[in-house]
Amino acid sequence: MRIWPLCVLLLAASPVSAAPPTPLQRFDAAGAGFIDDAVALRDDGKAIAFITTDGATTATLHLADLGGSDVKIAGAPTDVTAIYWLSPTRVLVVNGSDASANAQVFTAAGPDKAKIGPFGRLTLTTLDGKHVIVTYTRGEKRGIEHALVAYSPGTLKALKRRSWHEDAEGQIKQGATSVKPLWWSDGYTVLAALRAGEFDKARDMRRPDRYTRLDTFSGKVLDESEVKDILGFTQVSLLRRDAPNQPVIAHFSDDHKKLLLVDGIGEYEVTPVRAIAKYDSNTLQWQALDDKRIALSLTVDPVNPEAVSRKKADVDEIDLMEVDRPSHAARLVLHLNGEGRRSTWKIAGDRLLLLRKGKGFDRGGVALEIYDLSGDAHAAKP
Repeated sequence: MRIWPLCVLLLAASPVSAAPPTPLQRFDAAGAGFIDDAVALRDDGKAIAFITTDGATTATLHLADLGGSDVKIAGAPTDVTAIYWLSPTRVLVVNGSDASANAQVFTAAGPDKAKIGPFGRLTLTTLDGKHVIVTYTRGEKRGIEHALVAYSPGTLKALKRRSWHEDAEGQIKQGATSVKPLWWSDGYTVLAALRAGEFDKARDMRRPDRYTRLDTFSGKVLDESEVKDILGFTQVSLLRRDAPNQPVIAHFSDDHKKLLLVDGIGEYEVTPVRAIAKYDSNTLQWQALDDKRIALSLTVDPVNPEAVSRKKADVDEIDLMEVDRPSHAARLVLHLNGEGRRSTWKIAGDRLLLLRKGKGFDRGGVALEIYDLSGDAHAAKP
């Protein structure tokens, strides 16, 4: 099962010294407060959806074609947490909190009657070869209950439902035995769990525990294998528990001397395009593009140790890199001037959507910029 939409990215290498590229287009709040954090780039990279809001009383949804119209839809929720493109003309707007979220379809004509909610979390993925919306809700009224529902993106009607109940020992029934749930993956369609090893009478010993992957809705075992590296598996399990449903997880080692990538149940070191001490570790961002590539970015710390030593601050450049998942090799895609601001980004098609964050204010940003990542659009200039 693959996460939907599938990001297709045509990347070209450029040296760190290359001039930063010019955005294809730039959007700002135009006096309507600020641009909220929930932004979406359509999978063909040719349209974006975003919210302008004052943060409390009013919010406007924008559906903008690159180089074309910017349709403004008044009356959007002021607490939008995510936006998803369902088709070239429809978006799903999610608002609320993890404990009680809701979702509604919007088009250029305004809000649709179709709604989903309340739920805990939502994602878009594939199930049985078809695009679906999946919601996950954790309840604790009668023990821990994990409720999952798959919806049609066209009608928002429920297609499948499944609940998993944990007993007092944190186990869920699976077949004739039980497993301990660990984390969710593949758009909440797969449950990673641990099955206790059986007692081997011939060897008079208990066999190692087994890492088990279950189909969330059918309950069938997808694959199972003995855990050989207990310490490594425990480390990965803790990271994945705190970052559920992510195909890969990038993080720094405890001493901040290594950039590590969790892929599957393995953990690997990645060497960025500059010395790791040059970067601000708090700026690490990543996105899985497909089963072979990951996009990853880090921003240069202007007062990194080398800059302090020579008594001259560095430019806070954002280095966007592509990491090859099989080899773990990283290469530079492009770099942008950080402009003294934090930023967030998303990639779809051959485009990068960058949100320039506000200064001194955690929520939202001041501008959206779209960059072309195809061909030689960002190659080094002479």
